Amino acid sequence: MSELSFHRLAGPPGTCVLALAGEADSDTAPALAIALDTALCGSPTPETLIVDCSGLRFCECAGLNELLRARHTAAGAGAGFALAGLSPQVTRLLDLTGTRAVFDVLAKAPPSATGKSRAQARTTGIPLPSTAPAATDISVQVAELAAEAERQTATGRWDLSTASTALARETAARLAASVGPLDTQEALPGIERLERLREALAVVAIGTAHTHGQLAWFLARASLALTPVLRWRALTADREHAFGTVVPTPQEFTDAENAVRHLQSVLARATTHGFATLQPVRRIL
Repeated sequence: MSELSFHRLAGPPGTCVLALAGEADSDTAPALAIALDTALCGSPTPETLIVDCSGLRFCECAGLNELLRARHTAAGAGAGFALAGLSPQVTRLLDLTGTRAVFDVLAKAPPSATGKSRAQARTTGIPLPSTAPAATDISVQVAELAAEAERQTATGRWDLSTASTALARETAARLAASVGPLDTQEALPGIERLERLREALAVVAIGTAHTHGQLAWFLARASLALTPVLRWRALTADREHAFGTVVPTPQEFTDAENAVRHLQSVLARATTHGFATLQPVRRIL
């Protein structure tokens, strides 16, 4: 099983540097999606995200798709996005897929504004178990679901009807309306954050009820990923009267909200320009 680790450093003012180490392949793509989304949605929101690839031993199309998706997300938010420290293998992959010109490429990442070296920085390893992630790890499940949708697109198996496309577009718009940007959400009281998350879950459930086939199956999986929200409460209560509900942590709120944003992004891209439909290529050494 492949592994990917990353650490996030503050670069020059307005710049966030996300340093990757390991392999970006189909096993680690969900973790890479979370790392990129978290960096782009950080507080304060970066003006530019630089992905330092100098520690990336190997990258295949699943990892490249996540980089392309993050670049698209950054552009939509008016932020810059660049790759730095490309190895010969990653450079060759970009050349073979015709995507090198899409990215801003730097020879190396700028020095950290914190003065920490890479070795001193806190490194977060991302374990990728063979079993399903914990039910409360909402964003991981949504990232895996999004990766599967992109794999189906790349192989020509994701094919929505006109009616399903319209419903997906409507669902994406309603999800965007239910959960706002990170800084907006974090300023809300817990009870309102919970209301918005429950509204997002209702949007996905209603979409599931009004379609069939691939979109219904995708939305059903999304609903399952979001179901821990139903066990959350924002009001104090003793154990006896709380019906088994729990008060989520701020990080759990953010994790669920990031998952909703990820679902919205997948549905929006599927109904506009589609996913980055890169065909799988053999392992390039």
